[in-house]
Amino acid sequence: MPKRQKTPDWVKQLLIPNGYTYKLRSVIDFMKFFQDDKKCLQYIANLRWGDTGWRCLSCNHDEYTFITTRKLIRCKNCHYEESFIANTVMRKTHKPLSHWLWTIYTIATGKTGISAMELMRQLDFGSYETAWTWLQKLRMAMVDADRPLLQDDVEVDETLVFTGKTGTGRTYGSAKAIIACAVEVLTSKKGHAISGRIYLRNIPSANRENLHSFISDHVEHGSIVRTDGWKAYKGLDELGYEHIIEPIRLQKEAQKKFPRIHRVFSNLKAWLIGTHRFVSKKHLQNYLNEYAYRFNARYDPISAFNRVLKNALLQAPREYKGFVKPREPIYVNP
Repeated sequence: MPKRQKTPDWVKQLLIPNGYTYKLRSVIDFMKFFQDDKKCLQYIANLRWGDTGWRCLSCNHDEYTFITTRKLIRCKNCHYEESFIANTVMRKTHKPLSHWLWTIYTIATGKTGISAMELMRQLDFGSYETAWTWLQKLRMAMVDADRPLLQDDVEVDETLVFTGKTGTGRTYGSAKAIIACAVEVLTSKKGHAISGRIYLRNIPSANRENLHSFISDHVEHGSIVRTDGWKAYKGLDELGYEHIIEPIRLQKEAQKKFPRIHRVFSNLKAWLIGTHRFVSKKHLQNYLNEYAYRFNARYDPISAFNRVLKNALLQAPREYKGFVKPREPIYVNP
């Protein structure tokens, strides 16, 4: 069994109800712990209701049983039933909850996430659309409503990403997207500059309005903002930032002057191509949200799993047509 470790009361809302947390170090640990829907329901119950526990909406009784086949919790006193999946991203699902939790665990803790094609193969789905929709739903749960602003010292830049295929043979892409990125610069214990949190946004153009809006939404006023000499960044001092301009005369200078942000861009592009092969401009922001979330949670992946699962229980349901029918689907655009 995975190692159990006693934890204080103030973090019990993230744990299983007996007050212990499991150190999920591998997929094997995960499979042992979430081997059936009853264990999944118990874990979800603890995430949703924490230390106060579940109470019946009809009689306020606090004892219950699970109906795993219908994914319900039933009051032992008045037999009132409450659904675990109504009004969540799992609404109307007929798949085991263990499949959902495994997908959340993989997308939240795996360094490269998972593609829809691979998810379809791993869980033996009957269609690609089902796997793709699951991942789109979960990406929407990978943006915390109370996410903190970047502060102190921040690098900001933008890059182009190819998002479409045109032509034949090896001809790749004419559909381009502009991505703005902000990276927090921290100091390690050894005194080296390292990357902190990041935020990414797909912007229609790299003009003053879009870049200033992106910075204002993500960087705390009074912070140092380092940019290249692109004219659209002018005026950041007026917004309350200490603007430091590092002119770039040759392309090779960019990686030396902004090493952290260019490392993010390089790894992001490698992930988009390596894991997903092709990402459309229409859905790009949802993929950026996934990448930024996992990057920011890289030092605490199990808490990331808990947060995505909890967010998924609070997310309004959206079906496949809700993603593909709108010309511009609404995604959280941090």
